[in-house]
Amino acid sequence: MNGANSFDAFARYYDADYGTFTDDIFFYQELARRTDGPILELMCGSGRLLLPLLEAGHAVVGVDVSATLLDLAHQKIYQTDRSAQATLAVTDVRNTLPKGPFAFAIVALNSFMHLDSTTDQLQVLRNIHDVLQPGGILVLDLFNPDPRELLRQSDNLVLDKTFTLPDNVSVQKWVAQSIDFATQISQVTFIYDEISPAGDVRRTTLPFTMRWLYHYELEHLLARTGFVLEGVYGSYDLEEYATESELMLTIARKDVSPTGIT
Repeated sequence: MNGANSFDAFARYYDADYGTFTDDIFFYQELARRTDGPILELMCGSGRLLLPLLEAGHAVVGVDVSATLLDLAHQKIYQTDRSAQATLAVTDVRNTLPKGPFAFAIVALNSFMHLDSTTDQLQVLRNIHDVLQPGGILVLDLFNPDPRELLRQSDNLVLDKTFTLPDNVSVQKWVAQSIDFATQISQVTFIYDEISPAGDVRRTTLPFTMRWLYHYELEHLLARTGFVLEGVYGSYDLEEYATESELMLTIARKDVSPTGIT
């Protein structure tokens, strides 16, 4: 798993890069409305998802390995009138999670892919299982791997987007990936070029590792850690999962049968 330093350096760009993404908000709000109890978001970043869930009336707990990202989340939450219903904790999700029981656990926007070994994946799923209430819900939002697209992206430098920071600095974001199909590992590098009005460039390079999963591989991991698969969907509108789907949006429930965890 990638360390805190990578994500601390990411904090300057996080909200401008990802903060405007809202496609998944309604999906999580609707699912949260049907649960009865507090919500845990793992690898919550700067609170992009926590804040709308909090404002919708839910008690939320967010954890992340980056104290800098959590500081951003705290600043946003403190400005609401529901800050007493929010808890933030710096933690490595492989080691420990806040005590529950939680009704709903979320790992959004490919964050589960930062766990780059089966050992880590299983450990985190077991940790989630331990803090969910019986019958509690887990959502894993992952991209649906397309080998042809991964091959196309491998070893290319791509201009992903441009955006402007709050201090009015223009940023170009470049992405490079090196794909290893044998291990299902993508070595990713984000390059943020800050361009001043005078044309000077300040570059920040953020390398990290991600591991993609396939449908039945994920189903097996969930079964081994005490979850029952509720459904796999291809979009936040719960469209049927198919080969061409962009997402592998997985909903699982904590198994209450006495079969145990392997």
